[in-house]
Amino acid sequence: MAAVGGDLVRSAEWGRVRDFARDVRPSPAALAIQGEAGAGKSMLWRAGVEVAAAAGHRLLRSEPSASEIDLSFAALSDLLADVLPLVAEQIPGPPREALEIALLLRPPGDQPPTARAVGLAVLAVLRACLAEGPVLVAVDDVQWLDGASLEALTFALRRIPGGPLSLFVAARAEAAADPLTAGAPPPPHGWRDLLAAVSAAEVIDLAPLDMWQVQSLLPATVSAAQARLVARQSRGNPFWAFQVSASLGSAGGPVPPLARTLTDRLSRLLSAPAADALAVVAAAGRIGIAEALAVLGHRDDPAEALDAAVLAGVVVETGNRLSAAHPLIGAAAVESLPPGRRAQLYRRLAGASANPERYAHFAALAAGAGPDGAVADALDAAAAAAHARAGNAAAGQFAAQAVVFTPASQAAALVRRRIRAGELLYLAGEVEQSLAQLQALDIASLAAEDLERALPLLVDNTDLVYGDAAATAIVTQAAGAAGSDPRRRATVLALASDFAYGIRGGRRAAAAEAIGCAEAAGPAAFPALHRALVNLVVAKVFAAEGLDEELLERAGRLEADLPALRLHDTADLHRGLWSWYTDDLGAARAALRRSIARARDAGEDWALSIFWCYLAAAEELAGDYPAAGAALEEAGRAAAGYDWPTTAWHIEPRCELLIAAGRLDEAVSLADERLPDDGSRPESVRCFGACVRGKVSVWRGDAATAVRHFELAAWCADQRGWADPGLRCRVDHLLAEMYVALGRPDEARRIAGWLREIGLRLGRPALAGDAARVDALADHARAAVAAHGLSALRPELARSLLVLGQVERRRKARRQSRDALRRAHELAAEMRHRPLLAQIERELPRVAAERSGSELTATERRVADLIADGGTNRDAAAALFVSVRTVETHVASIYRKLGVRSRAELARRLSAGPQ
Repeated sequence: MAAVGGDLVRSAEWGRVRDFARDVRPSPAALAIQGEAGAGKSMLWRAGVEVAAAAGHRLLRSEPSASEIDLSFAALSDLLADVLPLVAEQIPGPPREALEIALLLRPPGDQPPTARAVGLAVLAVLRACLAEGPVLVAVDDVQWLDGASLEALTFALRRIPGGPLSLFVAARAEAAADPLTAGAPPPPHGWRDLLAAVSAAEVIDLAPLDMWQVQSLLPATVSAAQARLVARQSRGNPFWAFQVSASLGSAGGPVPPLARTLTDRLSRLLSAPAADALAVVAAAGRIGIAEALAVLGHRDDPAEALDAAVLAGVVVETGNRLSAAHPLIGAAAVESLPPGRRAQLYRRLAGASANPERYAHFAALAAGAGPDGAVADALDAAAAAAHARAGNAAAGQFAAQAVVFTPASQAAALVRRRIRAGELLYLAGEVEQSLAQLQALDIASLAAEDLERALPLLVDNTDLVYGDAAATAIVTQAAGAAGSDPRRRATVLALASDFAYGIRGGRRAAAAEAIGCAEAAGPAAFPALHRALVNLVVAKVFAAEGLDEELLERAGRLEADLPALRLHDTADLHRGLWSWYTDDLGAARAALRRSIARARDAGEDWALSIFWCYLAAAEELAGDYPAAGAALEEAGRAAAGYDWPTTAWHIEPRCELLIAAGRLDEAVSLADERLPDDGSRPESVRCFGACVRGKVSVWRGDAATAVRHFELAAWCADQRGWADPGLRCRVDHLLAEMYVALGRPDEARRIAGWLREIGLRLGRPALAGDAARVDALADHARAAVAAHGLSALRPELARSLLVLGQVERRRKARRQSRDALRRAHELAAEMRHRPLLAQIERELPRVAAERSGSELTATERRVADLIADGGTNRDAAAALFVSVRTVETHVASIYRKLGVRSRAELARRLSAGPQ
């Protein structure tokens, strides 16, 4: 530990590592050591692991290598090797089976396990370990962590909010001047997802050593002048400083060039057999002793060669597995081989590999750039093997390599492999790589069965990466070349009917024809039939024809026989989404909660975050703002740790919640930032943003500005083909009310008539109430209240009661006005909608009865009731959303008006009857 602690060179960093490793914390924490190759990360990491073990932490440890990054669950096998036999019985059955398949402890079944099932098993292992004491998950060279292990471990870490769990990793940073890494791709950064999954994470960046620190590392025989040259040549890198100093011929000799120091030293230090053994171990990354001896079988005495490398200190043994003593030593050993010998080495490693993934990895390295049909077949088999055990990241990369190695003469195999690579890369979350594979296909020439797999994925990926206009262009071109085959036409026309990227003006006709073609084509076209049925449901909603439950039921019945269906595409999710838009909040809430449960069970955090936002919007429509806030908190938890772009669905409900809380400036600021009025943005985003700004303008009493925003929102909705008022963000009745406020009654009546027609035709009382409220500004207030009273939209009922109170006041019917306003006040207070509450409270004093000064105002009456029931001034302030000082003023006025001096007298006075 000469470079770690004591009087040594990285004492500050070592102090932080030591404290982290030995501490036991009540909640998860992470520490990453980051630095260039040779900076001393691994030494600090190993010393920290020793401290943690001495402090009583259970260790889950892995030291992956660059050659293992494409091998599924290689690191997870290390992490769980010692602990899995001890806790296996505590893992539920299906996740345990999935984990055993992933770790090659059980053969795969007919269906591959899901990544979520493996993640749940890892979560169960960690929880079982934490139940017994502190746990340290330690990974050196974490940048080489394979994708499947990374995904499973990140999944589990995100779901452990408490307990003495520590994550301790060392990661290589870029160092462009390093002679063994210069020109190579930068190290992967996906490991940072692990840090994001832990709430308390910190990073130690290892800076280059200064002159004094370098000299402290060197032997006493090195002169000060040489030490300065070593420090300069090594750039303060401890590993290279040792190599350079070891290459000095004498105390007065020159410092050799850095790129030559390590290879020269290895050639002097190692015999030919030992160098061969080092190359085998380094190329393999890590290798078992028996396998290493098999690869060295061309040597007269393989065991002697291996022993010589171990005795020379360039190969180390850990738990019956061999690895290079340092990654840079291993890199130098492999890179120094001539190309022919290096290819031979990889072929021998492939020949000794029973695992199809490992075999394909080395076979591809031996073959070079390709093409090579045999290697392509091996890579194909490796992709299938990785996918069969939920290693989708590795499966996608193997499949993409199989495409590269497939000879151009094998056209059918090339098409099949491109499609499979697109599918597997998509499953691994590599959307752009998936898109690149699919874009290389000639869509018009694909067979129907290939088209069914390729075209929907191509269009969906294009929509994700480039937007709906680019996706529509692909669909339009495909529709023009669809031909007469019903199976082929069903696939294309189902996409042409999509509500996001379908062909505008032709979506409904495309859906209807797609259904007919799919029915003619039979079960093979069921995926297209399902898509077309759902899209026809959406088209009817867009056209203000209501929600067609029969079509949804039919689509739902198909789902049991379909291949894996995205959660966004299920009939039940569409039921929840469109029921909310069509004012059936009961059905919307139930279906959305079922969809949320499915997303949680599937581990689909992206879908989960969006579905919670959908539910939040439904709760806001119902006036249950606390429930909406809770749903948005759940959405935030589901998205925590991910670097996802926020969508309008995430932002608009948050703006509505801010408006309801009276935080109008914050609502506008959030809308301006995330829902800007920018002509380059989709009309849906502009519509949401304009609605938010318009509602804030209404509550500020600025009718002219509100109209400008609402007219923009209505125009955007028209451009999207949204004819249903609910789908149009319920902007039209608000626009009509502002028209009345600006003296434009004819325009308001036109909107009211349209709302009334739809409301009566579809049996939607909320729309009839909206229309009546617009008319109420003339003379139909009671009809508005009656209609909204039949709907679940409590904010609209409160607003209609407010309008009724205003109309009755203008008619001089003060008592009726007070009754309506008090009901409105109660509703607004229950919902905690502050702007609405403030507007009602501004209206109430205008209808106060003529009195001798002893009648209480509505607010005073509410304060009096709360106080008489035993509430404190602070309780009353919280209930009414006002300050304690305001409540104290009301209490003084109540005492004066009623002639009482105590809360007990007040309670008796109120119990005697209304005042």
